[in-house]
Amino acid sequence: MSLLRGSLLLFLILAPSISPLLAIDADRDFSGKWILERESGDSSRLPTPPDSNLSILQKESIIECSTAAGHWTYKLNGDDSRSQVGDSKMNSAVKWEGAALLINTLVSGKRDYTIMDRWRLSRDHALLTITRQVIISGAQLEATLVYRNENVREAAPPPPPPPPPTEPGELSRRPEPAASEPAAPPQSEILVPKGTRILLSLMNALSTKQSREGDRVYLQTAFPIALDNRIVIPKGSSVIGTLTHAKKPGRVSGKGELYIRFDSLTLPNGVTRDLRSRISNADASAKGEVDRSEGKVTSESDKSGDARRIGETTSVGAGVGGLAGAASGHAGMGVGIGAAAGAAAGLASVFGSRGPDAVLRRGTTVEMMLDRDLTFRRDELR
Repeated sequence: MSLLRGSLLLFLILAPSISPLLAIDADRDFSGKWILERESGDSSRLPTPPDSNLSILQKESIIECSTAAGHWTYKLNGDDSRSQVGDSKMNSAVKWEGAALLINTLVSGKRDYTIMDRWRLSRDHALLTITRQVIISGAQLEATLVYRNENVREAAPPPPPPPPPTEPGELSRRPEPAASEPAAPPQSEILVPKGTRILLSLMNALSTKQSREGDRVYLQTAFPIALDNRIVIPKGSSVIGTLTHAKKPGRVSGKGELYIRFDSLTLPNGVTRDLRSRISNADASAKGEVDRSEGKVTSESDKSGDARRIGETTSVGAGVGGLAGAASGHAGMGVGIGAAAGAAAGLASVFGSRGPDAVLRRGTTVEMMLDRDLTFRRDELR
């Protein structure tokens, strides 16, 4: 009995140091030293070449990464991670999608852009595949990076099984060709195809006057999506997005711009899918025009307002000048001087004020077009 108590006491003492190790799922542990295999991926479209060597140390609630360029971290508890790498500041948010890790990073520095990564390990942990999308100046660039773990060698395929023994005098039978693995029955899954348009209702207002890059955008589906005689995406499903770029209108020229990226879709029962979609349309209540090719909302110009302000100040100035001229006996000269002064005041007003802001009010209906297929198991739609 004393031996049992002693073992239990020892376990209670060591438990705090053991539990963090047990908390890391082996299929989700990206720790290792990784070497980029350039011939296995495609990174030619990225604005900057990827790092050739990547070191990762994963702990219970944090991932530490380092390259020749610098060191940064990702928090696994849902909090934003802020790091400085060279001249760039990184603000990252991560979440799990099964065994895959999704990382969204806003980079600010000499160039501002957004990086969206999806990390996935191979079954033998020999390969780390990073599917990367970069949004920079409204353009979306895609790449696939394949890293090999320098401490894991690729396993050789197992030899084919020997043919079964034959009885004396029996001719050996030619082995049957291996049958390909049967595909999953199509009735077990429902696919929402790429290009599907989904109407969303905005839950929080956005504007170039008050909103900032990195702000969260919250929406709900305004109309259900039905396939195969059943509702796949019900009305009221949650969509979370990010304001990736907010540009105020200029004082003389230039319109305000809002870039919105849709990040995730969550059904009412909690089933979540990752998105990389953009806004494709908005209703008449939106103050601005939607550029479908770039997924941005651009404010309208105010040329008529500029002309009206100049005309009003010119008219007022002419009236004041006429009164002053009449008092001095030079009414005509007073009108001209007053008009010129009024026009100058109107121009100063135009040059000193900004154009209209791009505004999406709460309740505005916007349209999202899927940029990838969404697959759901039928048991996930109950």
